[in-house]
Formats: sequence, C-alpha cells, structure tokens
Amino acid sequence: MNQPLVGRIVIRTVVLGTLLVLSAAPGWGVKRRAFVTSVAGPGNLDLWLGAIGATALDKADALCRARAGAGGLPNAATYRAWLSTATTDAYCHVQGASGQKADACSGAALPGGGPWYLANGVNTFAGTLDELTGPERILYRPVMLDENLAEVAAGAQQIWTGTFADGVGTGHSCSDWSSASAGTLGTFGQALRTARIWTYSSFESCDGSRRLLCLEPGPSEVTILGWSPGSLVFVSSASGDADLSSWPGAGGAVGLDAADNVCRSLAAAAHLPAPQSFFAWLSDSQQDAADRLTSDGPFRRVDGYAIASTKADLLDGTVGNGIHVFENGSYEVAPPFTVWTETAADGTSLGTACDDWTSNLAGLPAVRVGDSTSARTESWTDYVSRSCDSPFARLYCLSNAVTLFWDGFENGAISRWSSSVP
Repeated sequence: MNQPLVGRIVIRTVVLGTLLVLSAAPGWGVKRRAFVTSVAGPGNLDLWLGAIGATALDKADALCRARAGAGGLPNAATYRAWLSTATTDAYCHVQGASGQKADACSGAALPGGGPWYLANGVNTFAGTLDELTGPERILYRPVMLDENLAEVAAGAQQIWTGTFADGVGTGHSCSDWSSASAGTLGTFGQALRTARIWTYSSFESCDGSRRLLCLEPGPSEVTILGWSPGSLVFVSSASGDADLSSWPGAGGAVGLDAADNVCRSLAAAAHLPAPQSFFAWLSDSQQDAADRLTSDGPFRRVDGYAIASTKADLLDGTVGNGIHVFENGSYEVAPPFTVWTETAADGTSLGTACDDWTSNLAGLPAVRVGDSTSARTESWTDYVSRSCDSPFARLYCLSNAVTLFWDGFENGAISRWSSSVP
C-alpha cells in the first residue's frame, strides 16, 4: 500500500493564559519522537558496535543516541531505550529513574513523557507514558520508522524490550542483556504491531538478532485529530466462535447476515452514525468481502485515524494502520487479537468458512483469521488458520456510508465536551 504516513492532523489548542500554559504544559510546542534502530543485534549488548557504558541500560541508551545522531533527529543525546532489567522497569528508565513501577521508581521525581510522534515528527505514535502503559493503552499506530525515516520491513520488525505493556519488566531480559546464548530468553515486541504486541509479543532465545526501540524523554505537545469525511471502521468488542448465529446481536440470523447484525447492533449501542450501514468484513463460499463493500472510502477508525484512502487502497494488500479500536473508541488491551475473515488481502474468499459461518464443529476445515494489531502487511486479514470451534475471535465492522461531519459526541466521549462553570 502506498498510503503516505503523513495524515491529516489538526492541532487544536486552547490557551488558558500564560501561567497555566507554563505550569500544565511543559512540553508546549515540543514533539517527542520514537524510533526503531536501523541496526540490530543479539541479547548481549556488549556485542553491539557502539554499546558503551557501565550498565546494560547505559549501553542501550548509547546505541539509541548514536542512531538518533546519525539520523539527524533533534535532541539526539537525550534518547533512552525502552528496555527493562531485573531491577529497573522500562517505565522508570525512560523517565531517567531506576527501580520498579510498583515502588514508584524508588520514589524518584517522575517527569512523565510523551505523547510521542514517529521519527518524522509529524505522525502520532502513542499517548503520554501513563496513557500508553495505563488501562487506556493509547497507541495510535505502530512505531514503524527507524531513525532514517525508513519504514521497518515486516521480516525485521522484532525489537528487544523485556517489558510488558504496562511498562513493567517480564523477567526475560537475556540475563540483563548480557547473554547471547540460545539457552537464555528475552522478551521482544514488534514494530508493525499495536495493542500489547508492540512491546510484548513473545520471548525467544537471546542469540537472535533484534532491534531496539528508542524514545525521546520528556513531556510533549498534545494533538487532537480532527474528523475528515470517511467510512467508519472498528474491530468488535464482542467475540465468539465461527457459528455467528450464536453471538449476541445476531438477531436470529445465520452466516453473513448474523455477522452484519452483530456489527450493526454494536454500532447502534455505541451511537455511531448510520449504524445500519455497517457490515462484517467476511467472505464465505458464495460472496467475497470485497463485493460487500460499496463505499469508496476513505476508511477511518472510530478515533479518526485512516486505514486506507480508497477501496482500491484497502484491497491492495495492506492497510495503513492497525484496526485495534473498538466501536466505543477504546483501544484493544488484551486478546483475542484474531478476527474471523476467511478473506485474502485483495478481499476475495479463501474457502467455505465453517459451513458459511454456521458451524463451530472442530472437524471442519480451518479458516483464516486476521490480526487486528497488524499494519502495513496482509496479516490484518490473512494471518493464521483457526479451527471453527476456536472460542474467541472478533469481527471487523465497516460502514458503507461516508460520514461527513462527526466528532464522537454521540458515543459519549466526554473529551468532546467543553468545560463549563455552574
């Protein structure tokens, strides 16, 4: 997909007075950046060229700063690695502190951090540190770019982290990043994934070669994405097996009709515009998902971020962002990240789809599912195979209507309300 990374971002700021600006927004006018290193190495940081310092975290920071300098990024000498050790969580380290999140980083004064932008300084990556690692898990898009503004290849997107999505160490850190042995394990994330997978995908042997994630520390400018006309897209908060008639909201229908009813029920409950225009991104033996799509886009998540500019763009093999936002505007936190589709990246059917989505029998041929955390690859719709009795997978729901004006007011997003004085 050739969709440009630079989206239509509208920055709306409210000046409440000079003193309030200075006290409440220390990052005013500053866009902190995040990037994935263009270089990679094993879990032993001593084996990386340019890794200098007294501790593993010092060495990782030195690598981040060297790459930021090579890429000409602002404040290159300040970057810190998103990395945990046995004694220091990444949540603390990126704030310049040691210790663990559970003990308030050893009682240090914590400056916070973020929101963060990609290395280009334009596209948003994540919310503030507490939004990113707290219950909201606000992650707008995969980090996806290295320090040279080059997009990370799908086959080389793994990053060493040792860190859960809440910023806490996993306990698998390649012996505090001193081992490149196949007998030790390190946790890694993925640069083209969202939800928790950006930092906690799995753990594997420390002899593998992976990158680092680098964050510019400190508070940052807040941006609000304004709505532009588009067809809404979300991943369903509901999940279930392949017999779609059994899902709440199916309304007594079966197969594709049941799935469409589920999408419309969820859209209506979330007060989305034109709830009856939604359909499920599914194929069966008779219909391709592409033929069920009549809108020509652009296609936008409920939070306003675009995933494709046109129908052709949607069907060209990849989407521009993860579809990891529910109908109510919240972000996916926990599995399942799999989505029933039986649909190839060009929108065509891949098979019979569990007797056309009417059966959950284990003996039927497995179907293909998508991955709602994936971007820039075909995995969003064609990821792995699952049996029809798999108990948990979601649905993609797309609107065939283009919403011209919408700010999320109807779905109860209180951030859209202005403050008032009684």
